[in-house]
Amino acid sequence: MKNIIILGSTGKLGFELKEFLGAKNNIYIDQFISIDKLISLDFITENKISCIINCVGATKKSEYFFHSNFLFTSFLSEKLKAFDLNLSQKLTLIHLSTIGVNAPYMKYNFKKLTIKPIKKQFIKYNSYELSKSCGEYNLIKNLENLKNTKTIILHPSNIIFKKSLFLKKLKIFLTIFPLKISKVRKLPITPIEFLLKSISKIIYSTSKQSLEIKTVYKRERVYDLFKIYSYISFLKIKVPYSLLENLIKTLPEIFFIQQLKRFMIFIFVL
Repeated sequence: MKNIIILGSTGKLGFELKEFLGAKNNIYIDQFISIDKLISLDFITENKISCIINCVGATKKSEYFFHSNFLFTSFLSEKLKAFDLNLSQKLTLIHLSTIGVNAPYMKYNFKKLTIKPIKKQFIKYNSYELSKSCGEYNLIKNLENLKNTKTIILHPSNIIFKKSLFLKKLKIFLTIFPLKISKVRKLPITPIEFLLKSISKIIYSTSKQSLEIKTVYKRERVYDLFKIYSYISFLKIKVPYSLLENLIKTLPEIFFIQQLKRFMIFIFVL
């Protein structure tokens, strides 16, 4: 049994974690205890906290991106760095980021980005990916090579909750989109059950590394996610992969088309 703090416990992911981990662990959440108190040295020491899980983050409302994804993440990492040497036992921070920091819009893979501050780079993030990337950048700089704090950054893909709105949008898109490519596609998704089990495994594992970045997703066939697709796919126009990729690159950068392009990249390219 572990003593665990969950930040962002009122969000969808935080709620699922609280329910999943609460059966076998002592859970402290920011729904009932202030964040200032939860991440204080006194609270962590007195309650023998072994793990903090940071689920704080905004995904929908862009006006919250800066505060939740960047400012709070930077603040949390600065706090933990400040009292690392005074911790009486080892502490693990699990930070929920997104695989989008490594695959910004129009970048067709999940390989880790190498960011060099002194070299000017053009990276086409959307505002959500940018805020998560900046927060993660500060977190890494603050928490790498600490003595008593181990940091694990998780990069899930689209998290699939029960009654997933994303799956509903995906089914609509696949139904009305007239094109398909010849090879069978496996989409990179993160089912909530898969993510919860991965986090639980990390909590009870041991590692000598002070900082790790892990991708957390699995690939599922379109036919498994959308059963009816196999019956309607024969109506689609089959196009070469290269032609579809060029189509994505040439579509204009306006809001509606931008959303269409992201779906096309996710389904046919990543």
